Amino acid sequence: MILLLGIGGYLYYRFVLYVPPLISDRDRAMLKIMPLPAELRLKSGAFEVTKDFGIQFTDQSTDRLERAAERFKTRLSKSTGINFSGTSGLSIACASQSSTYPKLGEDESYRLNVGPRGIELLANSEFGVLMGMESILQLIEGTSIPSLELVDSPRFPWRGIMIDVSRHWMPKPVILRNLDAMAAAKMNVLHLHLTDDQGFRVESKVYPKLHEEGSNGYYYTQDDVREIISYASDRGIRVVPEFDVPGHTESWLIAYPELASIAGSFSFGRKAGDAIFTTPLNPIREETYVFIENLFTEMAGLFPDAYFHIGGDEVNPSAWEGEEFDAFKAEKNIVDAHGLQAYFNARMAEILRELGKKMMGWEEILQPELSNDILIQSWKNQKTLFQGVQQGSNAILSAGLYLDHKLHAAKHYEVDPLILPGAVDIEPDSGKWTMYDLTMELPGNTMQSQLVIFDRDPANVFGYFAMSDQRNAFKAGTIEKERIRFSFDAGGIGTLNYQGDMIGDSISGNLSFGLLKFPSRGKVSGGSGIPGSVMPKIEVIKPLTSEEESRILGAEAAMWSEVVSMKTIDSRIWPRTAAIAEKLWSPASLTTDVDDMYRRLAHFSARLEEMGLSHVSHGEELLREIGGKAYQDLKEVVNVMEEAKFYNRLVPIMTMEEVYLPDLPLNTLADAALPESVVARRFNKMVERYKDNPNEEDKQEIIAYLEKWAGSNVKLAPYFETNERMADIKGLTENLSMISELALTRMHSGANEYQNREIADTLDYLEAGENGLVVAVVPGLRSILD
Repeated sequence: MILLLGIGGYLYYRFVLYVPPLISDRDRAMLKIMPLPAELRLKSGAFEVTKDFGIQFTDQSTDRLERAAERFKTRLSKSTGINFSGTSGLSIACASQSSTYPKLGEDESYRLNVGPRGIELLANSEFGVLMGMESILQLIEGTSIPSLELVDSPRFPWRGIMIDVSRHWMPKPVILRNLDAMAAAKMNVLHLHLTDDQGFRVESKVYPKLHEEGSNGYYYTQDDVREIISYASDRGIRVVPEFDVPGHTESWLIAYPELASIAGSFSFGRKAGDAIFTTPLNPIREETYVFIENLFTEMAGLFPDAYFHIGGDEVNPSAWEGEEFDAFKAEKNIVDAHGLQAYFNARMAEILRELGKKMMGWEEILQPELSNDILIQSWKNQKTLFQGVQQGSNAILSAGLYLDHKLHAAKHYEVDPLILPGAVDIEPDSGKWTMYDLTMELPGNTMQSQLVIFDRDPANVFGYFAMSDQRNAFKAGTIEKERIRFSFDAGGIGTLNYQGDMIGDSISGNLSFGLLKFPSRGKVSGGSGIPGSVMPKIEVIKPLTSEEESRILGAEAAMWSEVVSMKTIDSRIWPRTAAIAEKLWSPASLTTDVDDMYRRLAHFSARLEEMGLSHVSHGEELLREIGGKAYQDLKEVVNVMEEAKFYNRLVPIMTMEEVYLPDLPLNTLADAALPESVVARRFNKMVERYKDNPNEEDKQEIIAYLEKWAGSNVKLAPYFETNERMADIKGLTENLSMISELALTRMHSGANEYQNREIADTLDYLEAGENGLVVAVVPGLRSILD
């Protein structure tokens, strides 16, 4: 009886409750494709590609599909080494012809059936066919493709990359090759940040001085723009332009100073203190709106996409002070600078609505009265994404996806537009709280912030840290001898650390991430023991409804170019962005295995190099140029280093007296290094595996690495005195060699010298790095010595 019940229970589970995986573990282990398709099942057998291979359209063909077929055969011929002369093998059925330019919400779904006799690709639209072709190219191994059934469609309709072409100019060939890479990753939106303080990068025939005087000679002609849009459209990619207003308009004001909120002369120089808060356009002069309407009318005719990005971020409120501004605000019943920008945004929305465009902007443009008509791009914190859709806006996410932060692919792979990290879920103690008002010092500026502590249990302090209108919860902080320490996840910025000394009613400390430290000081401004104090309201983000979730259209990786050049940009976008692309395309249940993601990412990276991207080759070329005869030894060391994270390279530039960012050459060892070291990831994981399961194979490979690094200083030291560019890593190399020697001793004999405080400090130094570089194998070295 028990046996029968057991069998019955199994059958009920197997055939009623059981939901098979979209892709089995066995099949997934055999795949190298990225992003993963929605569903796939491998079958026995394979289709063999021969010289008789060709493409046949069974329903209909179009000029776009014919061009796609030629590109497909060219890439297939390059990868297989076969020159094709046949007319069958790949049968394509496209149900309908698509519009000239892709639009938001296109049907990109497709099906693949592969058997020994051929490949069948079925799609409802041309764009589905394009996606299917990219999958076929990744599924082919050698000259064969395994038999399979595949059903695929994207999780989000908006899967983009924002490229800043203003801070450092990006010529047309750079954009075109990155469009090829985007197509391979099934991304479908290129957002061009065309204007900023450092340059106006598109030709205007209505106001020609914008590009003649505001670009320093580097801009896209209108024919260039048409070519980029056509090239993108052929690959199923939309092009969204951004003309950033009313801030970040120094390049506009060089040409047309009468548009400025504050009278003066303007230049491309980036002086200390005005790196972010430059003079904005004047929102109280009607001439400003006439100018913008004329310009936007011209650009709306040039860019066919329905969405038009107005920027709207980081506007300097102090520029809108004085009698003239006060009188205007009083006339319009506007309370403050925020209200004045809201008025400006409403005028922008009206202009774009008349032009048949949908307004898009950074999260600062979010305001209730515009909610149903605008698209918000959340960049500071994912909370604004949730707030935007809960107010009725559509939204996309960029917080956590800033490529210029140089975070690892795994970190970006954690980001899911529908999951809010760092949400305030603490329960405040109304009987025990203290609030401090703080002033933080930034390069050339200050920022007001607030710290609230709800519990003084020294081992478990919790509360929130508020800055830039965002409250960030923290838990598990500590207080020891009146020194408070805590960390919190600030969304797009990453993990921030605070350390401060509380003396009497004052507090003084630092907020830090990476090498950056921002001093802060303040005083108690309220608390449970202070009469008349009111406990601050805790921000709680409600869970999204299914309807609100549908307004989150997707996300964009953001490639800001302050310290990225036309030569290094490929390596700062790829291959990490492929992890973001997979998160936005594949079902959420398939995007949790980080190790498998990295396995496939390595193959995708190699494919990109075959396609003409230079994300690996340029760094090697730069190392050859810098190292000369020492190239190979230099490469061994730089390969275990990474470019410093977040804004560690940018802050020194911001504090210079004057610098024009596009003039920075960006040809140092920090530019040759990658944001993520493949060697370091392998070493660090190997050490952890060895600690969990000691074995001779891993031990010998670890020792081989350590011996190589231990001897690196002897090999490179002669060059440090004669080669100024190599000298950037003198200190890092010396200390890496010394630590590697100690780690070797530990591996060979078990002797442990890590108790020495000096050794711990050396590891901290290598981890913090210098000259724009960090040593990425520190976790593994620390683990060996710990």
